[in-house]
Amino acid sequence: MFATLTLATMFMLTDTHIKLLRNAVVVWAPIESGAPAVMISPLQAGGEEEPSPELYADIAKRAGLKSVDKQQIDRLLKEMPEALAQLLAHGKLEPGTYRYDNPLVAVSFAEKTLPPELAPLAHEKSVSFAFTGQHAKLLRNARWEGLFMNPKRPYGDMTSFERDMAAILNVPADEQRLWKLHTETLPALQIYLRKATIAPGEYERIEVE
Repeated sequence: MFATLTLATMFMLTDTHIKLLRNAVVVWAPIESGAPAVMISPLQAGGEEEPSPELYADIAKRAGLKSVDKQQIDRLLKEMPEALAQLLAHGKLEPGTYRYDNPLVAVSFAEKTLPPELAPLAHEKSVSFAFTGQHAKLLRNARWEGLFMNPKRPYGDMTSFERDMAAILNVPADEQRLWKLHTETLPALQIYLRKATIAPGEYERIEVE
């Protein structure tokens, strides 16, 4: 009984979850105001109802699996929203300037969906970005629906999401500055997925949508 209860209240974060997040691609979901979203593989953009053999093979490679086990991969995909939530809640990344190889250059639709502030990311093979404590705070306090930040209400229920951001960060509600900061959550999240440290192991479950 106790063991069953423990399993129900704990999430086992594995090296495989972490590798998939390290190799994920952060894109921009152009719905409402828009917000970042995590793609485990860019091949998911095809929109097929059933995963293709190529998608399974790509995910297996990104996860470091020795073989393509469809059942294992299906299970991993179902677990990735909570794996992301655990990394955001417990991962550590110091503020600083980070450089990363930009996976968006291989995403065919990126140029059409990125906001103007991020347009260069469709072509820059290497990105240098200054990650700050404000970015970290926004990512942790955002409303996540699976692997998508809620594009309509990304941070709360006020009349504008910039007001929610101002409340989270305890700063003036400067809409222009806060909009720019919101767009920066895309490269900030990409860096966080690549660089944040977290140990595999059991963590208290986090309710995810």
